[in-house]
Amino acid sequence: MGLVQRQSIKYSIMNWVGVLIGVFSTLFIYPHALEEYGLMRFLLDTSMLLFPLLSIGINSLTIRFFPQFENSERGHHGFLGVLLLWGVAGYAFFALLALLGWPYIFEFYKGRSVLFPQYLWLLFPLSFLTLLNSIFSQYTINFKRIVIPSLLLDFSQKVTLPLLVLAYWQHWISLELMLTGVVVYMVVVTAGFVTYIVYLRAWFWRPDFYFFNWAMVRKMLDYAAFGMIGGIGFVLVSKLDGWFVTTYINLKSNGIYAISAFIANVMEVPARAVITISIPLIAKHFHEKNMDAIALLYRQVSINMFIAGLLLFGAFWVSVTPFFQIIANGDVLEVGRPVILLLGTAKLVDMATGLNNYILNYSPYFRYSYLQIALPAILSIGLSIWLVPVLGMTGAAIASLCATSFYNLISLGLNWYFFRMQPFSMQLLKALLFAGLAFGITWLLPMPAQAWVAVFVKSGTFTLLFGVAILGFDVSPDLNNLVNKFLKR
Repeated sequence: MGLVQRQSIKYSIMNWVGVLIGVFSTLFIYPHALEEYGLMRFLLDTSMLLFPLLSIGINSLTIRFFPQFENSERGHHGFLGVLLLWGVAGYAFFALLALLGWPYIFEFYKGRSVLFPQYLWLLFPLSFLTLLNSIFSQYTINFKRIVIPSLLLDFSQKVTLPLLVLAYWQHWISLELMLTGVVVYMVVVTAGFVTYIVYLRAWFWRPDFYFFNWAMVRKMLDYAAFGMIGGIGFVLVSKLDGWFVTTYINLKSNGIYAISAFIANVMEVPARAVITISIPLIAKHFHEKNMDAIALLYRQVSINMFIAGLLLFGAFWVSVTPFFQIIANGDVLEVGRPVILLLGTAKLVDMATGLNNYILNYSPYFRYSYLQIALPAILSIGLSIWLVPVLGMTGAAIASLCATSFYNLISLGLNWYFFRMQPFSMQLLKALLFAGLAFGITWLLPMPAQAWVAVFVKSGTFTLLFGVAILGFDVSPDLNNLVNKFLKR
């Protein structure tokens, strides 16, 4: 875990700064333009929703096959060029289909908001730029570089989007200029990735077709096909909720849902760091047939992510009431409280099961990812169609929780069946017990009258009690070692 820890710490520090900016934006900026922010999120999230289809499974190839192409003297055999050609071809095909069906798509959304007829076309440039940036981001991960890609792809978005919404809210720019600014920002990110890859001396865009043989091409096509299915299923499970809220309710509700989802997503900051740096290690260990290393990584990542999730979710939920007294338009946004609870629980399920989804995807049994993701995706769609018209945003969150839980349950079963691996231990139960005790004690404390003071006291008390218990009982040796190294320094 040494490499994972070092990279994760650097990654997390930067992302926590981004989280602080995101929290400020959530508290004081986005609530003042809920419908417009809902439109912005719909365009960006739909671009991500389309990515697995447009890319024809390319994301699954970027890390899985790099160990076979890796050769700096030969320019990694033009692997980046292969990825770009593959992605652009997929985008061109599906963009043509979208243009042919555009009258029907336009008519479907025209009556749902007066904003859609003017701005729905932005999906074309945004989805193309999302495709390029995702390819570049995944490619740089192969060189164990996650900080700069995260800076370009995630951190910059947390800074740019609130600035654009702020400028619109204060009437400094029009809505058209705000959304144009999103496209310009994505272009700048693309240019940043190109510059960084050139800096890494990894910009080898000319494919080495002499390196390919039919067996390798067939294997890549086979893996990409299942990768596309898995990618579509994954975004259906993870991104479809906001799309249903926009489609079945309205853009304002999607703005509220997006803010609630952001609060729940804060829990994922440490998890994203660990997962991002662990994925190449999984691919490498499978390439080397080192199953013991994968099993050890599986257990370590699970307990560390679960502790981080319990800490962040418990610290927030124990002071949720004064939180809505602080946030701008809190009386309007409080309708999203059950959404935060349900989505937060879904994140905890995901973090407790660790790397199980990625282990199967990068294993020789990757074809079973179809089963792994298809059933939860069908469940997500069915529950959303049923629950969103009845329960609104809460229905979308229930569908997301059920689909996430089912997805991880299937992954756990398949990993145990094929590899006799599972991430759970008594340490997970200890962490859950300590979180429950810390939450109960903190909840019984009197609530201070001032909302800011209440948040500080309640969240601080929970963090202190839970942190002392985790460290005192050595629930995570990795965490204890990290703290000891810090104290020595």
